[in-house]
Amino acid sequence: MPAIATYRTAFCVALVILILLSAPPTFAQPTDIDILPSGVKSDGCTLIPDGHIRDCCLLHDQEYFAGGTRKERRESDKRLFKCVSKKKGFMHKVVAPFIWLGVRIGGVPFLSTPFRWGFGITKKPKKIEPPPEAELSCRP
Repeated sequence: MPAIATYRTAFCVALVILILLSAPPTFAQPTDIDILPSGVKSDGCTLIPDGHIRDCCLLHDQEYFAGGTRKERRESDKRLFKCVSKKKGFMHKVVAPFIWLGVRIGGVPFLSTPFRWGFGITKKPKKIEPPPEAELSCRP
C-alpha cells in the first residue's frame, strides 16, 4: 500500500509542475522597463514562467543588455537572486537558487545566445584599409 501512495504523490507533484510550466503567458502593453535600449521588448524570465518575478527578470535583462565586467555580472545575478527570494511565498525561496544557477551558467558572455551577458553590444566589423594607390597599379 505505501508504494501506491508514493506513486500518487509523485504523480500529483508532476501534474502540478506540468500545469505551472504550461501556464499561458499574459499579454499586456509593454512598460518602459519591458523595452530594452535597442527598442526590442524583453522576454522577461527566459525559459521560466514569469509569474510574480517578472519585474526582477526585466531589471536583470536591462543589466545583461549593457554587459560590463565580471564583477558587474556577478552583482547583477546576485540582485536577481535577492529579488526573487524576497518575493512573497515559499516557492520563490526554493526557485531562486535554481534561477541564479541558470543565469550563471547560461549567461556567460562567450556563448552566442540571445540572453548572454552583454547581448546588446554589437561588435563592429573591422575596417579594412584599401591598399595604397602604388600597390594597385600592375603596370610598370
